Amino acid sequence: MYSYLKGVLSEKCLTTIVVDCNGVGYEMFVPLSTYDKLPEIKKEVKILVHYSFNESDGVRLFGFYTDEEKLLFRQLINISKVGPKLALSVLSGLSVADLIRAVQVGDISLISSIHGIGKKSAERLIIELKDKVGDISSTSIDKDYLGAATEIIQDAETALLTLGYKRYDIRKVISKLMTENDFSTSEEITKAAIKALYRKRNI
Repeated sequence: MYSYLKGVLSEKCLTTIVVDCNGVGYEMFVPLSTYDKLPEIKKEVKILVHYSFNESDGVRLFGFYTDEEKLLFRQLINISKVGPKLALSVLSGLSVADLIRAVQVGDISLISSIHGIGKKSAERLIIELKDKVGDISSTSIDKDYLGAATEIIQDAETALLTLGYKRYDIRKVISKLMTENDFSTSEEITKAAIKALYRKRNI
């Protein structure tokens, strides 16, 4: 029914947003992967939409910033015992790129680290998605660190993972840092990321 909505972002929180389209406010449920990409309130935004209806919940709209997020969401809800709420949790727990890689290599521990996903659910998710994630166009998911030296970033990620930080949080912070700084070593990235993650945790 809906492909996308283009209008003014009038409200946003971690799980829902409202987009004002010519005076009509459309409320949508969104994953953190979409929330993190949203502009400021009152700015124009284009959100891809998945329309859902059932007797218990009525009409619900789910919003996504990229085609990859929307496609992966639809693949997730087609898996047995995975509803929209859990699918959003999956997309909030891992970036699309990390989830695809985890499925491809069978990383059960990483997927089961997502809130609401246990070991058995992770195993089922990998089995169900393994032959499907290759259909997702990854033109944008590997641009997190465009122009940066991949090796020093990977070393920094490994160090931060060892310290107990979550991969999704690490990639989000490093992506921001790389646009604002010119790092030459993995140590510089690691130290800056730790400071940023500490500030975020104590806001």
